[in-house]
Amino acid sequence: MAKNKQSPPKIYYGWYIVVAMIFIGATSATVAGPIFGFFIEPMQNDLGFDNTVFGLANTGRMLAAAFGGLFIGKLLDKHGPRVMLAVAGTVSGLAIISLGFFHPAWWLIGVFVITGVVGVQGQAPFYTGPSVAKWFIRKRAKALGILSMAAPLGLIIGFPVVQWIISNFGWRTGWVSLGTAAIVIILPISLLLLRRQPEDIGLLPDGDTPNEEIAIGQEGSSPTPSEHQWTREEAIRTVAFWRLTLTFSLFVFATSSMAFFRLPFFTDQGMNVSTIAIAASTAQIPLFLGAATIGRQVSAVGMERLVGINLLLLGVCFLITLASTNTFMMFAAFYTFAWATNAVGALQGIMYASYFGRQHAGAVRSAALTTTLLFAGISGPLAGRIADVTGDFRAIWWPTVGVLALASLLIVTTKPPVKQQQAESPHVRD
Repeated sequence: MAKNKQSPPKIYYGWYIVVAMIFIGATSATVAGPIFGFFIEPMQNDLGFDNTVFGLANTGRMLAAAFGGLFIGKLLDKHGPRVMLAVAGTVSGLAIISLGFFHPAWWLIGVFVITGVVGVQGQAPFYTGPSVAKWFIRKRAKALGILSMAAPLGLIIGFPVVQWIISNFGWRTGWVSLGTAAIVIILPISLLLLRRQPEDIGLLPDGDTPNEEIAIGQEGSSPTPSEHQWTREEAIRTVAFWRLTLTFSLFVFATSSMAFFRLPFFTDQGMNVSTIAIAASTAQIPLFLGAATIGRQVSAVGMERLVGINLLLLGVCFLITLASTNTFMMFAAFYTFAWATNAVGALQGIMYASYFGRQHAGAVRSAALTTTLLFAGISGPLAGRIADVTGDFRAIWWPTVGVLALASLLIVTTKPPVKQQQAESPHVRD
């Protein structure tokens, strides 16, 4: 009998999940993120596409992700990310590789739709954040903060490497390289490391075991706090859910056009493409400090206020971009954009899990992301069309500063939801 008793592992398996999701998120951020901007000018020169085509491609991905997210979240809660991410990474990789060989405008849009419907969008937020949130409660802010290193890691490497490949071997080789990377990295990591939740391997959140949790409670220490678990149906009936969702929808509306078109914008301003790649890459370096301290930032400032501050910082980024006339201002624009977007992205996952619990994290977050991506889907073609008509992006980016200010005001006045049983118990704090 004694042989059947196993001591808990020295390293909690949830941290392996975090590391795995960092590599998957980094790959996804490179494959389906702002690096796409490097392809716009060479594809325009070779194929004659205008900005509207690229905007429609981005919108196709957003709308497809909004549709796919309705199913991904619930499937993720039920089955976990292991097989789902392996399939998503492989399908996306093959689709992206095809752009190196077959590239009419309708297929460019089609490939983006494919990557969207399987949920490979930015850092693959349908999978990474909700999956990590299931493994932590006490240490959730720390875990999700560390997870936010994914995009900086991917972009530090991706920006200069992809720009170098395009400059030396052409944009077709660039697509093939990105698609191959998606398959080679996401497929094996998903199958070998990912698991659904700690209970599946005999653990509790934060690395506690059932016996440890009882002992901790008897000793008067801080046990793993209980959470009120909201289903997706319950969450979407709360005001807090829609305030969060509207805030982050306005955020992605603002960032989508900037992330998508800022690279050709700075090129049109006379900036050297290699210098732009250096700025985009090095802007990710300070984000490791932000990711490592996100838990302390939340404790010191509060989640809602911290999001509001970073939304205002993003507004400052837009102003700097619009006023950029030299390399220094271009670097400042990249650095402020990287810091603000990464912070808000990390805080999204923390806030939804904190407000609505971990049990249905995939379904709740996917419902929010579906709405958010609809806003993002509008941004790309709108910005592209305005740029085609007016000659640049100023007409869309100036009003965006006001959108970000509105989002900041909205989030700092948002409060967590309270269930009936919580309201009746003076001992439970939301």
